[in-house]
Amino acid sequence: MSKRQTRAPRQKSQASNRARNNGARGPATSPKAARDRYEHYLALAQETARSGDRIEAENYYQHAEHYFRSAAAIAAAAAEKTHEA
Repeated sequence: MSKRQTRAPRQKSQASNRARNNGARGPATSPKAARDRYEHYLALAQETARSGDRIEAENYYQHAEHYFRSAAAIAAAAAEKTHEA
């Protein structure tokens, strides 16, 4: 019998709980979380740009832009939802 056959199967719920508890993973679900991530990636981009790595800085700027747009979209959806009620 191989090692794979003797191991107990990993429970899917444990892996998904870890992903939910780690703030760095998964989509931002609130405007505040998206803004926080935007600020985090913007700071990383600025720090990396100062160190001279333009390519990595651009990568971080793109991440920051994504979360900036996400925050705006989440806030717009929330505002629309309150206007409907």
